[in-house]
Amino acid sequence: MAAVGAKLEKAFKELVKEGKKISPFAVEKRAGVSNGSLKNHPVLLEMVLAKKEEYLTDPKNVGKVKAKANKSKAQVSSDKYQEALKQNERLKAKNEQLESEQKVMADKVAQMTWELHRYKSKTSKNVHDLKV
Repeated sequence: MAAVGAKLEKAFKELVKEGKKISPFAVEKRAGVSNGSLKNHPVLLEMVLAKKEEYLTDPKNVGKVKAKANKSKAQVSSDKYQEALKQNERLKAKNEQLESEQKVMADKVAQMTWELHRYKSKTSKNVHDLKV
């Protein structure tokens, strides 16, 4: 446990030094430990959450995430965007077709189950009558 705590603390310090966004996930990822490991170190977790809150309330950071999202949309060419829309429509149509086929198959299975039940009911009465 001590080794994990040391890794987490080192990763936290590195992220702070680099000025990166701080979150429990980011610290765990940088430390190379599994998700949720920070929960086992409550003092360090409180430090991380305090730094995260500090980052979120800092007026300099307002709009940074939105700016990055808008930038990535602008970088995509209109041809690729149109192609993606067309592919999305094709996949929606295929999905609707598969869903309708699934409903038809479910109805057929229900009908066959009912028929099997009726057949078993008829034959089981005959079997009881044949006992010697």
